[in-house]
Amino acid sequence: MKRNQLTALLLALVMLVPAFAGCSEKGNGDPAGGADAGNTEVTPAAEEAETEAAEEMLVCSVPEDLSLGGSSVRFLHFHDQQTYNVSVTELNGELLNDAVFTSNQKVMEDLDCTFEHIENGGIEPTKLTNAYKAGDDIYEIVYGTQWKVAPVVSQHIFANLNECEDVYIDYEKPWWYLNYIHETMADNTHTYFLAGDASPDVFRRASMMILNTDLLTDIGRDVGDIYETILNGDWTFDKLSEIVGSLYVDGNGNGKKDVGDTFGFASWTRSDVDHFIIDCGVHGCARDEEGVPYIDFNNDTTVKFVETLVDFLWNNEGSYYVEGIPTFEMMENNQVLFLCEKFSRLDMIRDMQTDFTIVPVPKLDETIETYGSATHDDAVILCIPVVSQNVKTSTAVLEKMGYYYYYDVMPSYYDVILKNKYRRDSSDAASQVIDLIHDSMKTDFAYIYNYGMSNMMLSLRDLIGVSKSTDFASTFKKSEKVYNKVFSKLVESIREGE
Repeated sequence: MKRNQLTALLLALVMLVPAFAGCSEKGNGDPAGGADAGNTEVTPAAEEAETEAAEEMLVCSVPEDLSLGGSSVRFLHFHDQQTYNVSVTELNGELLNDAVFTSNQKVMEDLDCTFEHIENGGIEPTKLTNAYKAGDDIYEIVYGTQWKVAPVVSQHIFANLNECEDVYIDYEKPWWYLNYIHETMADNTHTYFLAGDASPDVFRRASMMILNTDLLTDIGRDVGDIYETILNGDWTFDKLSEIVGSLYVDGNGNGKKDVGDTFGFASWTRSDVDHFIIDCGVHGCARDEEGVPYIDFNNDTTVKFVETLVDFLWNNEGSYYVEGIPTFEMMENNQVLFLCEKFSRLDMIRDMQTDFTIVPVPKLDETIETYGSATHDDAVILCIPVVSQNVKTSTAVLEKMGYYYYYDVMPSYYDVILKNKYRRDSSDAASQVIDLIHDSMKTDFAYIYNYGMSNMMLSLRDLIGVSKSTDFASTFKKSEKVYNKVFSKLVESIREGE
């Protein structure tokens, strides 16, 4: 796709698509959830049309006769202990592993190439920056941890795909998350990062809440009522706070809150604040008519959010927040009702005996139109080093991976593992809620580049989680000049890249 086509597509679609596109669309271009997600009536004609649509697979834009002549495609992989690494080299009987292996094999066979997987050895971008400084063309595709690779874009080490002729990335296809890609851009003419099904961890790092349905039943509440509230668009912080506040038991009778008690909500990390920020409707940046971001953090929504979350974490009797507490162990012992988590962490509790379901983080209040599911800053995003001599062929590989992962990998994870293997509630409503969360995925320019912006958005971690302060406005004012200075420098630097 030529650069003028991408710019036009971004301008036309970015404000119309409420979520990243992807796996819940099941290969037919139609969202699985949406405004009519609660309507389960299907007419014979509609069922037939749906079947025909499902059978009509989308076409990959990479020419069928394109051959890389047996060349090696070199990947640099960043990962931590939770990252799902796509450098799979053999079948092992695990559904996701085998789907990734099979898809990678198809790409290599289609393009006549081999994959060489190079481990970064952590999440620091040192290998990448050193290769750039030396002018070494040793990596063609980078799977990089967002909070580490995004800020170094100002060093101009990544290829601007808008300026590369005849790349094979087809942004109109649902395996690319267009809204995420747009949020990484400093205008409509510089695209350095990609996100989509070719990197499963973009969705796996999205936020949600785990609801202990065993404990919910014990306190006399019906999960069906919560599903109905969610699907009607009425799941707000007030409703969550009311449920959480109704549950506190001094389990060990020592007269103080600790891990021996039972809570409506528990948190083990300040990073939970990240998800509440974006999911509740707060944004750090807005954009002008040319798509250039500007800081828009100090507003009534942010002020209300800070007041609401401080009250929830520190004044709600049913809430318990202490760094490092064993929240999963507490849930397994029926000591906590709600946790704020990421989908990837479900891997750690898949064998837990306690029944649970998945619900979205609530809206801040009724004025927020849609739910949100923030992709955490440790998601793995895609980029191509500017020194690479093979940008065109690298995009062919990524487009093919997106295509096969869309049809094979993400359905294996989303429909089989997430909706059936991990989820304990097989009801239609529970399935619709997961679709709703998926279709609510979002991020923000200021969150993506937070560590290149003097930690503006994540300053709320300390304000709320340490200082327990609601005085956002004056706290922001103290650092506003610094934020504006580093922000302007960041945006200018990104826009100067070739």
